[in-house]
Amino acid sequence: MVSGPLTLAFAAAGLAVLSYSLHRLRSVVHALRNDPVDVYRLPNHSGPVEVEGEARLDGATVTAPFSGRECLAYEYEAEELRSSGKHSHWETLDSGGAAVPFLVDDGSGKARVEPAGAELHLESHVVRVDPGEKPPGRIAEYLAESDEVDPQDRTLDLRVVELNLGNEQRFVERRLDVDETAYVYGQAFEEASREWGSGVVNAVIRNGDRAPAFVVSDAPERATAWRMAKRPLLGVAVGLAALALAASAAV
Repeated sequence: MVSGPLTLAFAAAGLAVLSYSLHRLRSVVHALRNDPVDVYRLPNHSGPVEVEGEARLDGATVTAPFSGRECLAYEYEAEELRSSGKHSHWETLDSGGAAVPFLVDDGSGKARVEPAGAELHLESHVVRVDPGEKPPGRIAEYLAESDEVDPQDRTLDLRVVELNLGNEQRFVERRLDVDETAYVYGQAFEEASREWGSGVVNAVIRNGDRAPAFVVSDAPERATAWRMAKRPLLGVAVGLAALALAASAAV
């Protein structure tokens, strides 16, 4: 039997996870209920907006660590497969990201996006490196400079057989590349003081307190909504399971 305090703890944890996850789903619902706004109309919007087009260069790029690609935004994780008895899991040893302002172009105009503080929902590019395997060039450079991740390419030559030492590694990179699909959900602000280029409207999209979320994605609206919903839906399931466990223990 589960004790009273433990039952209350399960109930409180379940309610907290459920409440947080449902709050996160609000932005998904809002995005699906509204259609993307034509960029040329953005100067007339001061609240939450979503736009869809192609990501254009606005003067600067950042270099993704594992591919070496010049891009507009990226996130990365370096993970290692750790085992304990019969169980194994991917442990994140290092992670990070960077982004620069860019333009989103939907054919009607271009709007500047300032991605600081945005949730990035980008396609994953994964490179796996087996134990004893020499990592490819850019990843080898990253490992040589990293204090958090060590190469796992050591081997032991037993003459009869060569044993690979170390653990399997996984290097995950997500990028927003120049000229690829861009979906942005955030808040539009009038920006009349900047010297705009050709076709760029007098508005900028950035983080704001009137939008329930600030999202930058490399997929269209519905695909982005699904990416946004995955973790909150998992949280709803976990929260309901905790509440069900608390309820059954209280009977």
